[in-house]
Amino acid sequence: MNLRHVWVLALAGTCGVAPWGHAAEPLRLEEAVNRALGANPALAAEAAELDAARARAERESLAPQYVVTGEFENVGGTGALSGVNSAETTLRLGRIIELGGKRSARQALGAAEVEQQRTSADAARVEIASRTAVRFIEVAVDQKRLEFAKERVQQAERTRKEVANWVSVARNPESDLRAAEIVVANAELDREHAEHELASAKVSLAASWGETSPDFDVVVANLAELPPLEPLDTLVARLPDTIEQRSLLGEARTAEARRRVAEAARKPDLNFNVGVRRLEGPGDQGLVMSIAVPLGSRTRGGFSIAEADAQLAAIEARRKAERFERHQQLFEKYQELVHARTEVDSLRTKVIPKAEQALAFTRRGFDAGRFSFLSLSQAQTTLFQLRERLLEAYARYHTLLVEVDRLTATVQDSQP
Repeated sequence: MNLRHVWVLALAGTCGVAPWGHAAEPLRLEEAVNRALGANPALAAEAAELDAARARAERESLAPQYVVTGEFENVGGTGALSGVNSAETTLRLGRIIELGGKRSARQALGAAEVEQQRTSADAARVEIASRTAVRFIEVAVDQKRLEFAKERVQQAERTRKEVANWVSVARNPESDLRAAEIVVANAELDREHAEHELASAKVSLAASWGETSPDFDVVVANLAELPPLEPLDTLVARLPDTIEQRSLLGEARTAEARRRVAEAARKPDLNFNVGVRRLEGPGDQGLVMSIAVPLGSRTRGGFSIAEADAQLAAIEARRKAERFERHQQLFEKYQELVHARTEVDSLRTKVIPKAEQALAFTRRGFDAGRFSFLSLSQAQTTLFQLRERLLEAYARYHTLLVEVDRLTATVQDSQP
């Protein structure tokens, strides 16, 4: 599994994703990631949030609306003002005249918020692709564990029959048969455990694309093929361009846009109204006009600017902290990857071959009557445990590689 290629596919977008075919077809990692990115409800939520951000930006970019006002005075009074003979009717058309570049500041803020939400959607895609890849690896590993468990049951049953034959001719004691039966029972318990672990892993993987039950039988993965690891310096060089850093930069741009809105708000707007007034008594009409200017705008705007400045300082501090923390995480995962690779190489080339030789030697000694059943059982158990340890090392390597890919997913990776 080339996980870097999977990331490129996973982050490039889901346009053109083919519908899922027959349930009996084996599932591959690229297909699983594609399905998750095409159908995960969390991504649908991010898309809806992006639409909302766009609509909000369009609304806030509009110029102030016109307001039509109707006024009726001296209606239904007492004495000379009774009835409507002395009524004054005024029809006004008003609008706020924005000064200081407020509209352009709002437009810049809307654009920054849309871009910030787009980055949030990219981060969600990274998270879902990573989670799906890890769940896929878990299914592949659990499939192999079940194979081992079945093989161990078969071997334990075969050995039990051999011991039963030797006990029947009095070559081995009855206790050996009971010990062999215990080994069979334990192997069957391990197989049952492996079966339900695999079932749970499949359901977890299917949940990545919004299914409650798996619609695939098996996954296809060559766990023994370990993709090469890039140099640590190359990976560290990607950290300034990660999705998280871009997200924090987006927050900073949004805070800067809010600051510009606050700066523009320091200059008061004009509330301008113009209209016509009719006096029912003389039947005359006159032009009316008014201008209103709010007071205290500079003071209020100053507080908003101070708030934006504090937010910018906080975001910059979080950017630095996040980069240091991510560097530490990357270094730690890298060391674990190197160790996993070393463990795989040692188990494959040194330890397991020796365990296989030891089992073959013990098997010949048992068949010749020189070794007891306990010696044979111990040799078999040792080999199985080492094979399971190798499988765990494979799983750890692939899972850590997914985590490293997630930690170093860059802005360029997220572009289609």
